[in-house]
Parts: sequence; structure tokens; C-alpha cells
Amino acid sequence: MTRIYPATGAPRIRTAHRGIGQRPTATYPHRTRVRLRRVRRTTDWGIVVNSHRFERIRNLRDLGGRVTPDGRRVVKRRLFRSGSLHEITDEDRSALEALGIRTVIDLRSEWERRHQPDEWPGVRIVSAPLVDDQLVASINARFEAGTIPSEELADWWQLTRVFQAPEEHTSSVRVIFDTLLETGPDDAVLFHCRGGKDRTGLVSALVLEALGVTREEILADFMRSNGVADDKGMRGELAAIIAQVGGNSWSDEALLSLTGVRREWLDTLFHRIEDRYGSVTRYLTDHVGIGDRGIARLREMYLEPAGD
Repeated sequence: MTRIYPATGAPRIRTAHRGIGQRPTATYPHRTRVRLRRVRRTTDWGIVVNSHRFERIRNLRDLGGRVTPDGRRVVKRRLFRSGSLHEITDEDRSALEALGIRTVIDLRSEWERRHQPDEWPGVRIVSAPLVDDQLVASINARFEAGTIPSEELADWWQLTRVFQAPEEHTSSVRVIFDTLLETGPDDAVLFHCRGGKDRTGLVSALVLEALGVTREEILADFMRSNGVADDKGMRGELAAIIAQVGGNSWSDEALLSLTGVRREWLDTLFHRIEDRYGSVTRYLTDHVGIGDRGIARLREMYLEPAGD
């Protein structure tokens, strides 16, 4: 039986390699040469370091390059996001370290971490769960029993309480931003959940908003998680697995929610925060408690002139 880890994306499945498209080579000063390459099997845009491709890490990507209205951009190779790291190899670890990653923020619950732990000696692992163990266990049991209807699955962020995470897990959000503020100037941070699309998408949106990145750019980053979900072959395999596990026939809308993201989720998230706190920035400065100085410091650390 295939085990499903809820509130994380989709069950882990393996699909046949379907070909690789090329992207131009990008070189970053004083660091390892990096190439960006389209990898439909595991990511939207895979990162390749010295010919090493991260096929065990879903949705691995750099937040660098996103722009702000005042002519700045996020510094490349400082902020990374991904899915779970529990399957990474020694070669993966070496390649990630070549990217400058010295800190990993794990957004998963204790139950998820216990079943699929991050094992990366020498790297700081920071726990900042954005979902409760009880919810994870409950949804997992319902998956295996086949008692979650398609309509409920389609509303994935409501089912898994991603919408409520900013209020229910404020202390974890504070840990995330404190960790970013504590990071050394030559080091990079990677944050991840299970699938790298929901909780990771939430955190990516909050971080980019704190840096003053435009909503258009934030949405563009968010929607890149649909690179795998749009593959019909993968969706077909996923449907077969879920039917085997739960005995249900999920709708296409439910499958998309399991494997991808929806624009309205991010729109709703921002509206909820703005209705309650006035703005996302006020949520971070006043409710999370990093203050205006924290926002200013983040922008000093992670932004650069776009012309550089």
C-alpha cells in the first residue's frame, strides 16, 4: 500500500523520464557554476550543480531574481525552497552545500519529521511546523479509509488549514523570520515542507512580501509548482494510486489540488491577512513581532540593485 502524507502535497510516486528542455547557463560570481534545466519528472525548474541534477527533491528552486517596484531584486543563491529532503543522497547534500546552503527550515509536523527525517550532518536544521500532528494523523487516516470526498480534497488549503497557519502557528512564523535574520552574509537558507507547494508556498509568499517583491512576481513563483501537476501522465498515475489506497475516484479538480496550487488560494490568503491585520507587512511587524527594523534588515540582507 502506498502511504500518503497529508497536508504535504501528494503521495510519493515515480514517473518515467519525459525529456529535458534546456535553459541558458547562469554563472554566479565566486560560487559554483549553476545551470537551470527543465525537469518535468520532479521539479518545475531543476537546479543543476556541476552536472548533478536533484531528482530526489521536488520543487527545488531559488527565489533569487524576483523584483521590487523600487528597482531592486532578491539576491540569487540566498533563499531556496523545496519539497522534502528525506530521500536526498550524499551527492545531493554535497551539491546543496555547493549552493551555500547552511541552514534548513523544516515546516513539517513532528509526525512527518519522525517518519521522514531530514538527515544532513553539519547543516543547521530548524523546526518551524505549520500544521498540527493531530490534523496530519486525522487526514492520513481518512485517506487510507477512502472517506475524503473530492469536493473536500479540491479545497485542499481549507482541509489542511494552510489558510489558518498564519494565525495558528505564529510562533513558527517568528522562528522562520528570526532564522532568516540570523543567517550569515555568505550563507543560504532552504525551507521546505513535504511536497514543496503548500506550506512552502505560504512561506515563500510571506518572505517575498516582506522583501517588497511585487504581487505579480510572488504569484509567478507560487504558480511554478504546477509544472508537475500539469503533466497528464503523472495525474493518471496519481489517480490510480489514490483509487488503490482509498477506493475512491477523485475528480480532476481534486487531483490538481493534491499535486499543484491554485491562484485563488494565494489571493484568499493575502485577503485574510489584510482583513485581520491591515497588511501582510503589519502582520509580520506587529503580530509576528519582527518590527519595522526586522523588515528593513531583511531587505538589506536579501535585496540588491537590479542592475548589478
